[in-house]
Amino acid sequence: PSALNALCNRTNWTDGLWLQCHSYSGKDRISVAGGLNNARNRIQTCIRLAIDAGSGLIIPPISTIRDSTNWVTGQTESVCADFYWNMEQLQALLQEECPQLQLRHCGNTTGIDTIIPTVYRHYSESPSQHGVLKALVNTALSGSNISNISRNNPVAVSFGDDLYAFNYSAAGELATVRKDLFKLLNFNQRLLDISATILQSHYLRYGYIGVHFRGEQDWLKEWGTADQQMEYFLKEIREIEATSTRGIRTIYVSCGSQEAIARFRKKFTPFGHTVVDKWSILAENPQLLEEVNAMDFDRQAVVEYPVLLSADYFEGLMMSTMSLLVAYARTMDEEKDFFSTYILTGSRPIPNRERLWDVNKVPAMKGHNSTKLFVLN
Repeated sequence: PSALNALCNRTNWTDGLWLQCHSYSGKDRISVAGGLNNARNRIQTCIRLAIDAGSGLIIPPISTIRDSTNWVTGQTESVCADFYWNMEQLQALLQEECPQLQLRHCGNTTGIDTIIPTVYRHYSESPSQHGVLKALVNTALSGSNISNISRNNPVAVSFGDDLYAFNYSAAGELATVRKDLFKLLNFNQRLLDISATILQSHYLRYGYIGVHFRGEQDWLKEWGTADQQMEYFLKEIREIEATSTRGIRTIYVSCGSQEAIARFRKKFTPFGHTVVDKWSILAENPQLLEEVNAMDFDRQAVVEYPVLLSADYFEGLMMSTMSLLVAYARTMDEEKDFFSTYILTGSRPIPNRERLWDVNKVPAMKGHNSTKLFVLN
């Protein structure tokens, strides 16, 4: 059995008890937000917290939609999680791994007349240890004089914000339960099917370097300007060329701005590289191109995720949750933990969940031979 299965088997479950996770977002303040991958982390953490509480889980709606031409513009309208992720697969996998955990989808509280709030938590607060949420739920229930909970008399406990709300490291679950949970939540199959079409392109047939480039207008300059990113990406790619015998000359660049990609192409083409992107590849498939162009910013990013995941080499950004997701997925089954071994060395934690590196060591590309991230203070 997996670590997740073993955890679920030793958990004391309360039939009729439900956890309502959220980040106080959306019109009803029961959605999760924060960009695609922060929303993903919140859902994954929700699952772990529900296990800690021995409850069912109400999967929250998502209020993270960003317009594909104006990334700063978000929508207050929430969508169901299956807009981005494969919820049917999640249900099926949980039935195998943790059959005790019941799910409700898209914030559905039908038939639950009692929903009890808990103490507000800011997302940057220190994560909880194992058993903390269980105690918090019990306190909320006793404070409301509720003891009779059953399938016929269900009760929900509301909890937010759950981002970073569980300490996998303290629980000794970084390489076990966290990895099992990560594998449960995969992207919407239609979006992955479009990715598969891109991956079949003749441009990528003989290998490619995947680059996650943030040149869009919502990207903060202190996280690395477009020029900085290109400078360090180019230096790293030239080093790959010098040490590799494969002669890979194709770069797949992932970015939400065609204007920024044009700048990237202008920078890299003189060095003999062929720079391609989702738009240039799908230009050969007008129907799919039209479908992708109609998507929001984050669904377009999902389409690119498997392409970056499958790259022979990957270059990304420490300050981007998309890059972090790709780097984690590429390296999670390696013997050494990628982040503690290659990225966080030489840094120290500072307030607000950030880290500080020796000023003589960053900016720099950090990682191992096939996966690297641009790191700066």
